[in-house]
Amino acid sequence: MLNKNKNSIENIIRKKTFLAILPARGNSQRVKNKNLFKFKKKPLIYWTIKSAIKSKYISDICVTSDSKEILSYCKKMNLKTILRPKSLSGNVIMPDKAVKHAYLRLKKKFDFIVMLQPTSPLRTHEDIDNAIETIIENKSNSLFSSYLETGLIWKKGKNNFIPINYNFKKRPRSQEKQSISFYVENGAIYISKPNLLIKNSNRLGGKISTYVMPYDRSIDIDSIHDFKEAEKIANSKK
Repeated sequence: MLNKNKNSIENIIRKKTFLAILPARGNSQRVKNKNLFKFKKKPLIYWTIKSAIKSKYISDICVTSDSKEILSYCKKMNLKTILRPKSLSGNVIMPDKAVKHAYLRLKKKFDFIVMLQPTSPLRTHEDIDNAIETIIENKSNSLFSSYLETGLIWKKGKNNFIPINYNFKKRPRSQEKQSISFYVENGAIYISKPNLLIKNSNRLGGKISTYVMPYDRSIDIDSIHDFKEAEKIANSKK
């Protein structure tokens, strides 16, 4: 992005409001109380709160959770908190409905909702700001963060395996494989216009953009193994 264009985008952003909502469920199947589990000597959710606070575009921050312990921790950090009802808790409930519930409970309008899942501790405030710049520059309704992967991908069909992103009858040369790429959602950042989320109870819709992050900042923690891998990456950056 040229400096002149970047300045123009930033001026547009300054006139808009961005609410960061952190959906932080209390119970998890693989790691008990995962969002308060220690990562680099701090609760996992701390790192997402920190990146949201450091963002130059985030107007306000809210945490929605069914855990009073998580909400108590977030209140100590002077954040808005919403207690999630039991109907929106549990393993089968997608966070989209909890984010929608929190937004409506705040009774305050924002131009965009930025959903930041606490399970992405390596996401930085620069990533958040760059994602916001991307959705504004592309004039999109929603955005997801991703990492770029290259390779020849297959899926299992009913009776056979089927190639997804190439024709095996015209096998690409090794140097051509680099151009066969796809975008993988990493779960770190989602941005939506509120009316879209409220209407569809879905974080994505309308014109969709993506913000590409490096793979080493894209890890989504779901197990003890993920914790160890993420800490290994974080320590190597030092």
